Amino acid sequence: MTQHWSQNPYWTDALERYQAGKERGTKALVINIDAIEAVLFDGDGPAYRALDAMNSVQEHEGYEGFRGAPRVVLALLQILSEQAPEPSPEK
Repeated sequence: MTQHWSQNPYWTDALERYQAGKERGTKALVINIDAIEAVLFDGDGPAYRALDAMNSVQEHEGYEGFRGAPRVVLALLQILSEQAPEPSPEK
């Protein structure tokens, strides 16, 4: 049986960072395409971890309406936005 995503700090910590940012008034997450391409194909990177997390949603939450799926996506967006710092504004 797959570990439920909510038992993995990789996801829960990212979701907490997302929620903290939202409470501070963050309105947008910026994803650096070059930075995420460097990590997406890594076997332990966010893409494969997301696959495992979504499998856990399907396996454990069927009767509960798969409520974890949106939370995993929000955590994934947070993680992807943290892969590289936001570019400095042009002067």
